[in-house]
Amino acid sequence: MLKDLVSNATLLIAAFTVMGQIFKNKPLSQNSKNSLKIYWGFCYGLLGMILMLFSFQINATTIADLRHLAIVIASAFGGYIPAIIASGIIALGRIILFDFNDTAILAAINALLTGIVCGWFSTLKYQPTLKAFYMNLIGLFFISIVFVIYIEDKTILTNVLIIHYLISLVGGFFAYHLSVYIAITNETESELNLSLKKLTETEERFRLLAENSSDIISMHNETSEYKYISPAVKEIIQFDYKDLLGRKLAEFIHPEDIVRTNEVFEKTLREGCADTSYRFRTNRGDYVWIESTLKRVNTEDDRSKRVIIVSRNITARKETELKLHKANELLNRLSFMDGLTGIGNRRHFDETLKKEWSSLASIKSPLTLLMFDIDYFKKYNDTYGHLAGDHCLQTIAESIKKLVSTKSNYTFCRYGGEEFAIILSSTQLNKGIQLAKLIQHELKDLKIEHSSSEISTIVTLSIGLATVIPSTENSPKELIHLADTALYTSKTKGRNTISTS
Repeated sequence: MLKDLVSNATLLIAAFTVMGQIFKNKPLSQNSKNSLKIYWGFCYGLLGMILMLFSFQINATTIADLRHLAIVIASAFGGYIPAIIASGIIALGRIILFDFNDTAILAAINALLTGIVCGWFSTLKYQPTLKAFYMNLIGLFFISIVFVIYIEDKTILTNVLIIHYLISLVGGFFAYHLSVYIAITNETESELNLSLKKLTETEERFRLLAENSSDIISMHNETSEYKYISPAVKEIIQFDYKDLLGRKLAEFIHPEDIVRTNEVFEKTLREGCADTSYRFRTNRGDYVWIESTLKRVNTEDDRSKRVIIVSRNITARKETELKLHKANELLNRLSFMDGLTGIGNRRHFDETLKKEWSSLASIKSPLTLLMFDIDYFKKYNDTYGHLAGDHCLQTIAESIKKLVSTKSNYTFCRYGGEEFAIILSSTQLNKGIQLAKLIQHELKDLKIEHSSSEISTIVTLSIGLATVIPSTENSPKELIHLADTALYTSKTKGRNTISTS
């Protein structure tokens, strides 16, 4: 009997192994479709019938085997539906295979009850292994009832129950865990095959993208050596694939861009991604502008880092940007330039004075403002005309511009109309007075005729100066007011004079 039950258990375990391999692409679980549960229910039912074919005779009416384990495993993995179907097939098989009699009917009812109760029990919230153990005991309980009814010899009954329980529990334990192992193995293999399929598809997509992309796709090791480069390299920088392999990126970067590009590469290795633009030397020896997106990837084989770079030629765009930048610079300069005289305008004067005020306030350095205007300029316009007046302004501005151009801390502007101003940064009042005298001397040498002037036959200037130490407690308006007051004093004193405030 022991030998027969062990053979039965071995057959059961072997069957689970075979079924697991044959149907590995259709695993059974509580979440499987009903059609799949029905399919597995039939399989477990047929397995139960096979186990009955290898059962052993206890007496004239009673046989013993492990058919209930087919129901238990079906229930443990698939729940109610496969358990009922398996138990129904086993019940029918018990009657067909071993004649229609009272024992067969009771055994069939026993199988059906096992399927029903185990199917219900599978819905309870127990740990899966413990649940399978309890369902095994349920099946053994119903079998024990049949044994008690039909085995009258208590010694035989005791031996049958002990051996049957022992083999059923041990065999059931191995059968369940073997099924779990097979299920996990099949699931892992399925996931691995799926991953390999996705990897193959990804590699194929990458190859198609890389080989047909108009951008250069390259892979570099941690020292920036080329390990792969796409065919677009030939079109964009005129190099062949073999010309770059094993060579470092920096070998082809413009000297002015090498440091920044190396920093971006190191940042990518640290942080994972970065963007940059730089000049790349082509095979012809000239440079093209390249815009690159860098992405770090980690390889699993040697745990080293790789950097994938997607690059495109932006030379045309860069040239447009440079032209636009120069145009913006020109517009910016023009917005600060007086259109008539070519020197700074009122806006430039205000911005410069504000900036110098803030800068000198922090170091307590003096700021001097020299303001002057042309004496009797309205009469000059009335006498010679506005075109001559414009030419007079231009001549005076050009002459004084040359005079102060050597001083980087002097800013010459047209303040408005015939009035001009010079901002003298970090300059004491005495230096401003010296400049004022030079300006008057320069204008005298120009000898611009002014027959309608009330003080001279040539054009003259009235000049006012003021000097302050800027601070956060006052403002540039104070300096302008002082210089303007000094200029007014020069006019009231008879013009063509220099006054300070």
